[in-house]
Amino acid sequence: MAILRTAIATFVALAAISNSNTSQAKLYDSFADVAERAIPGVVNIRTTNYVTGRDALLDPYQFFLQGRVPRNNTTHSLGSGVIIDKKGHILTNHHVIAGASVIEILFAKTKYKVRATVVGIDTKTDLALLKVNSKQALQPVDLGNSDVLRVGDVVLAIGNPFGFAHTVTSGIISAKGRVIGTGPYDNFLQTDAAIHPGNSGGPLIDVRGRVIGINTAVSSEGNGIGFAIPINTARDVARDLTAHGKVVRPWLGIVGQNILSQDEVGDNFDPLGVYGVIISNLIIEGPAFKAGLQMKDLIMGFDKERVTDQNQLQRLLSQKNPADRITLKVYRRGKGFLTVSVALQEVPKAQDLPEEKDLF
Repeated sequence: MAILRTAIATFVALAAISNSNTSQAKLYDSFADVAERAIPGVVNIRTTNYVTGRDALLDPYQFFLQGRVPRNNTTHSLGSGVIIDKKGHILTNHHVIAGASVIEILFAKTKYKVRATVVGIDTKTDLALLKVNSKQALQPVDLGNSDVLRVGDVVLAIGNPFGFAHTVTSGIISAKGRVIGTGPYDNFLQTDAAIHPGNSGGPLIDVRGRVIGINTAVSSEGNGIGFAIPINTARDVARDLTAHGKVVRPWLGIVGQNILSQDEVGDNFDPLGVYGVIISNLIIEGPAFKAGLQMKDLIMGFDKERVTDQNQLQRLLSQKNPADRITLKVYRRGKGFLTVSVALQEVPKAQDLPEEKDLF
């Protein structure tokens, strides 16, 4: 009898494991439900650029045309976008709509088409926020949290590659924090989900249908290497563009360089090795200057984070607001380690900034 009870218990346990594995397998057996929920929140974007100019062949007739030359309209861009709220805001890449005279939005399934206006652009992150007044109900996408992504997580890309509307491809997160040289805020998600021209501005979503990135670029060196802007970055940019029409960023008022050798600071300052950003110049009356930082100071920590290089310093800084106060861990030759409190300020207008590379 005891043997029978043991056998029954074992059978029940195995059945439970089998059911658990089956339900787990179902999560990845098909992405049809995930895609079906997400696709209505993804739009196709077509832009038209109207070019005007004098045509030498028409010069004898300019008087009769009263100086008007027929417009040559050229559709020069196809891309994608994601609806982020029911008010009609659409997030896409700046390069998708750059130079456009007319921006048309095409919705999934219904083929409903409407013109969009530009709320704001941010060239430094290659993002743009559009707005449509739609006669049909909008179905916004769900936004996820890109900070919790792990390498190996399964993702889907949805977009308009080569004009093939609402194409879905799958892959994984191949890497995080990629720097590809497109700007000071590079912090891309790398994926092997197929991304092609026309996917730009479309979403990278997780297996629960939440957008965790905006597809932006592909590597020219090989297939299977695509890049997406983390949705946490895109969400912050969209928030500022909605509120201010621009992205409000803080700055330190320094020119910084990656430290390449210990000789740059002299002392045997850190047994863990050489890292950080060394201040090569200070902007007079900038936040760092007012806080007492000096040239040749080595920035090694930002609040509780370790500063390894320029890209990380820029990313940490971009997560703050101009009214924030931060704490920097600094190494100063002859003085050792210092903790400096800095009151951040908004980045001045471009015309008020010196023409310096690596300005933070």
